[in-house]
Parts: sequence; structure tokens; C-alpha cells
Amino acid sequence: MRKVLVHAGFWLVFFLMWDRLLYFYVNNEWNRLYFSALDTGLIMLAFYALYAYLMPEYFRRKSLGRLIILSVLLVLVLAGLAAWIMGLLLQNMIVPIHFDFSWTYKDMQYNRLFMAFLGVLAGIFVKLALDRFELRRSLATLEKERSAAELTYLKAQLNPHFLFNSLNSLYSQLELGTGDPKHTLSALADMLRYQLYDSGQDWTPLNKELAYVADYIALQKLRLDNCAVTYVVAGDKEKQEIAPLLLITFVENAFKHVSDNLTENFIDIHVRISEGKLDFNCRNSYEASATGKGIGLDNVRKRLSMIYGERQQLRIKEENNIYEVELSLCLKS
Repeated sequence: MRKVLVHAGFWLVFFLMWDRLLYFYVNNEWNRLYFSALDTGLIMLAFYALYAYLMPEYFRRKSLGRLIILSVLLVLVLAGLAAWIMGLLLQNMIVPIHFDFSWTYKDMQYNRLFMAFLGVLAGIFVKLALDRFELRRSLATLEKERSAAELTYLKAQLNPHFLFNSLNSLYSQLELGTGDPKHTLSALADMLRYQLYDSGQDWTPLNKELAYVADYIALQKLRLDNCAVTYVVAGDKEKQEIAPLLLITFVENAFKHVSDNLTENFIDIHVRISEGKLDFNCRNSYEASATGKGIGLDNVRKRLSMIYGERQQLRIKEENNIYEVELSLCLKS
């Protein structure tokens, strides 16, 4: 219904503009309306013949020659028919003409040919434009669905990695008989709850994401006895939101590759929140021979690009046996 109203509104405006712009020299109002109606009707016939039939037929058959031949025939048939009908009306004075009409029949035929040709061109260009617009909208929808599916896949890839590391930490605690296993299990349950119920959303509260990181660090520290671990959060973390499971990949990577044989092994993680912006810095000692690349960093790069676009900046440096990640991004408030 909406489409019908749009078409009807367009042709009404077209008719009124045609009446005023092309037949301004005709003093009699009824004569202007009469000629404008004949012109508009002819253009409409040619337009919808192309728009509703010939162009869809062309898209199915992909035959340009057929389209050109049928368009020429359409112009000739419509122009000849319209000129014949108009000649009958004028010659028999069925419609009173109140101005000096000096056209010959050939002039009338040329005029009708122009009108039909105008309608054909309009039908071609409008159909091509609308189909192009519809194609771009469909591609945009497909791209959005593809991106959403890829984001879901990338986030899902994090779960086995996290669970493996966390269970290793719990196993180490039970094996060595250190700490409180109940507290560890409670922390692990909180982390799993976060992954199950919060990480599936597009955005999550920043304080929950940071608490998730803190729980992970606490679990990992249980199995490290020769590494100094620092985790500092500064700034107001309330009423801010972040894409879930972004920071944990860098933290996991630091614990995975932190050095074992250097005299001073360390992991320093600093988070600063200021004016709707988050600055994350993660540094750890490492041995060059022990470094490696997994799917985690590649995944987080893709997620950052898809979610934040130009509103994020990620820098990774490796020098002097120190691996450093610096991430800046705009938070959602």
C-alpha cells in the first residue's frame, strides 16, 4: 500500500509540474489540464512497461539486444497510438481548443515519440537505480549478519582456552595443597557465570569485565611462585560499557609466555579510565625462544576492528625481553 501511495504521489506532482512548466502559454486552464493529462498518461504507460516488464525480463535473460528492440517497438506503438487518438480528439473537436493550434499531424507524431521515449528512459533508469539500492541494502544486511556470526565464533573460541588455563590453575592448587580450593571454585564459578550470561551480549558493564580479569589473575597467581604480578585499575569504572572478553586475551597471553628462567619475572597490568576512554597496558618478561602466536591475538584484533573501528588503537612491542601491549579505546556510556 505504501508503495502505491508513493507512486501515486509522484505522478500527481509530475502532472502538476508538467502542466505549469510545459503548457504555461495556454491560457485556458482546462486545455492545459487536457494536454498535460495526455502527456503524463503516455509517459506513465511507457514507464511502467519498462519498469514492470521489460527491465525484469532483461535481468532474467541478460539480453541487451532484446531490450533495445522491445523498447524501440514500445516507443513506436505507444507514440503512434497516442498521436492517432489525439488527432481524432482534435480534428473532431471533441475537446474544445481555445488557442490557435498550428501543429501538423507529423508534428504531433514527433511530439508523442518524444514523450514515449522519455517514459522509456525513465523506466530504465528508475528500475536500475532501485535494483542497485536494493542490492546494496541486501549486501549490507548480509555483511551485518556475517559480522555478527564471525563475532560469535571469535568469542566462542576464547572459552576452551580460558577453561583449560583455569582448570590447570585449580589442579595446581589441589596438587600443592595451597590456598582455599572453595574460594578458587567460587571464583571459577563467577567467571563461568560471566561467560555464560554476560559475554553473549554486545556490551557488558566495564566493572564486570575488570572483575573477570581480576578473578583470572587471582587463579593464575596460585601456580606462579617466581613471578611478580601487579594489577592496578584507576579511574571511574562505573556506568561504562565495553565489548566483552576483549582484555582477557592479552592477560592470558602474558601468563602463557611469561619467562620462567629470568632472574626477575614479572607481569604488570595497568588500566586507566578517564573521560570515557580506557587505556590498557600489559607488560611481561619473556624469553624470545618461548614466544609464539596463537589464535587469541588474531581474534581480538578482528573483534576490535569490527566493533570499534577507528575508535581504538592497539600497539604491541617486543624488545629487551619485555612483551608490551597498549590498547586505547572509547568506552560506551
